[in-house]
Amino acid sequence: MAEVPFRVVASGIGFTEGPLWLPGGDLLVVSMSRGLVYSLRLDDTAKIITFETGGGPNGLAVDKDGTVVVAQNGGALFAGRSKRPVRPGIQLIRSGEVVDEVVTGCLAPNDLAFAPDGTLWFTDPGNSTDPSFAPRVSRYDFATGRMDTVVTEAKFPNGLAFGSDGDLYLADSTTDEILRFSVGPDGASRRSVYCIVPDGGNPDGIAFDANGSLYVAAFETDEVVVFDRGGALSRRIHMGDRSRPTNLCFAGDDLSTLVVTLASGGRVVALDESFEGALP
Repeated sequence: MAEVPFRVVASGIGFTEGPLWLPGGDLLVVSMSRGLVYSLRLDDTAKIITFETGGGPNGLAVDKDGTVVVAQNGGALFAGRSKRPVRPGIQLIRSGEVVDEVVTGCLAPNDLAFAPDGTLWFTDPGNSTDPSFAPRVSRYDFATGRMDTVVTEAKFPNGLAFGSDGDLYLADSTTDEILRFSVGPDGASRRSVYCIVPDGGNPDGIAFDANGSLYVAAFETDEVVVFDRGGALSRRIHMGDRSRPTNLCFAGDDLSTLVVTLASGGRVVALDESFEGALP
């Protein structure tokens, strides 16, 4: 399988995850192993700033007011370098400061996304420290402070995104399925399998483009796998042997650049191919 040319935006920054494009021109990525969120420039200039979250930051999202939300697994996957004490939960980065423990009662939050109604949905697959913990997707309402369990029908809930149809799409890394759920006031229902990532790809982060195609970071097969809006496999973008893609987003003023985080080499790479991206 031929590799697609890409350029390296950053490297050597630890186990990279959670890329997030901010309309002001900054690209945020996490270093899960270092307990840091990096703010980068897409044009390969020097890193602007780092935010020390401690623990193991994973997914990122941004609300309508520009507050960055962090899924904090508390160091469940790595004994990270940061000495900043933190518990698993949801953190905020607001006005350059990290706010801890906005949401607690979690085991190892992984990825997150805002639903059309403004509530925050996040995956929590748990970890080996508490085998009784059931993997789940939770919903948190910042307005009321209420948290609900909305999905339990996934073995390892990982990346998630909301489609233009308002449905929830969820990567199950154990079964290689992308699951689809209808979303309503009571949570998620009508589970179906939208597509299956081929060859045991181990899907991680996911994102939709403007045409409704779904892009999936396939960790085990070292590629980005693309499915059309009907769920049919349309493209496989090989990122290099043992590159280990973890997540992706669309970036740039016109969202035409695909950014992929690669765990191997602690890299953040950009594919300049005139993609038709969409913001989450």
